[in-house]
Amino acid sequence: MVSLLKNHNAFLFLFFIFLIIKLFSLFVVADVWWDSAVYLGMGKYIYSLGEIGLWEDSRPLIWPLILGFFWKIGLDAIFFGKLLVVLFSLGILTITYLIALDVFNKKVAIISALFLAFSQTFFLFSNILHAEIPSTFFILLGFYCFLRKKYSLSGLFLGIAFMARFFQLFAFIPLALILFYLFIRKKMSYKGLFYFSLFFLIPTIPYFILNQFLYGNILHPFLLQSFMTKYTGWVFYQPFYFYFVSLVKENVLVLFSIIALVFIFKRPSLKSFSLALLFLFLFVPYNLVAHKEMRLLIPALPFLYILTGYGLFYFINAFKKNKNLLLSLLLVIFLVLSIPNVKFDKYEDNLDLFYNYMNNEEIKDGLWISNPSFIAYSNKKAELIYYPLYNSEKIDDLATDLNNANRVLINTCDIPCPPYDLSCEQKHMGFLNLLKKEFMLILQEKHGSCEYYIFGQN
Repeated sequence: MVSLLKNHNAFLFLFFIFLIIKLFSLFVVADVWWDSAVYLGMGKYIYSLGEIGLWEDSRPLIWPLILGFFWKIGLDAIFFGKLLVVLFSLGILTITYLIALDVFNKKVAIISALFLAFSQTFFLFSNILHAEIPSTFFILLGFYCFLRKKYSLSGLFLGIAFMARFFQLFAFIPLALILFYLFIRKKMSYKGLFYFSLFFLIPTIPYFILNQFLYGNILHPFLLQSFMTKYTGWVFYQPFYFYFVSLVKENVLVLFSIIALVFIFKRPSLKSFSLALLFLFLFVPYNLVAHKEMRLLIPALPFLYILTGYGLFYFINAFKKNKNLLLSLLLVIFLVLSIPNVKFDKYEDNLDLFYNYMNNEEIKDGLWISNPSFIAYSNKKAELIYYPLYNSEKIDDLATDLNNANRVLINTCDIPCPPYDLSCEQKHMGFLNLLKKEFMLILQEKHGSCEYYIFGQN
């Protein structure tokens, strides 16, 4: 313990500062985000055997299983879920430090952890119930085991990451390619690649079997997710350069990661090359997708900031006499530009009308909702108006199935029509008029451009 405190006191100081701040953030009032509400609803659905909650078959199951377990044993799934995300975030900081220490040195390790801890994106989402933080923790754990040549554990943790968020498959691919290359070059036996791949399949094979049982197709969730990636989320469409500009705005020092990549690919070691390749596999694909949000980059951020730290020290070491002064100046620039923009989660969705109704109304079946958050604070079961895509075809299906609805809760801002579906707007207005005709209008309010409706059976 004395050796730990002495050799890693700077990191431990950062660790406890981050811990204290994030524990405080648990008591900052904020509403549940959309995806968080989906995972909560799915967790309740699983443990109630479909009696409570909601279901989206395009989502992986690890995170809903964890959140649902808290609910099943009687705990506040929202609070304890956030607490667990904080713990995962602390684990990410720790493993980021250990990876940088292993691949480079202690200076790079502490700078990497500092940049990550106060990254605006990482800090904000480090207590939000999304799957990015848990899946990133398992990616880092898998890569750390990879560096330590514990390939079985590495494959297992990467498999768990994949089952927490499908896109994390891009963490498995480059490491498998490296092991395959080493095998081809006869620098290691086939066993490393074999056990790496085998243990990756341990958490994934049961999921494929479940898909076959539930949907008759082991690839159903992946195909549906691919469809939704292509046809939904247009409100988040951004240009190709979005992530590059946003990362520089978040921390201008990330430009030093370019130096790191150039030097690593010029004179690679196995560890540094593995880290750089893994970063590129986690970063580049997101740039090729039109739907862009900074939270999606969270799995790449630890590797990006390790590269940034390495590039930074590679640069300042060229200034032998003034390198400490230069380092201090660059860190001041980071603190001045970045820290003021680090914020707690204070998300306000203005949906209290729906929450109050759900908490005070007995609804056994036939509940239709346009937003998964409507039932986040209650034990109701709901059908999703928006899923998998609210368009002309979906509206026709809803209108045909209207006899099965008992209560219909709609926030019109939750269900915009796709811009390419020219008949959707007219059908949307027709659907609202049909609801007004066939159901009793229980509540109606207008918030900005959003219209709130609660309909009930006459």
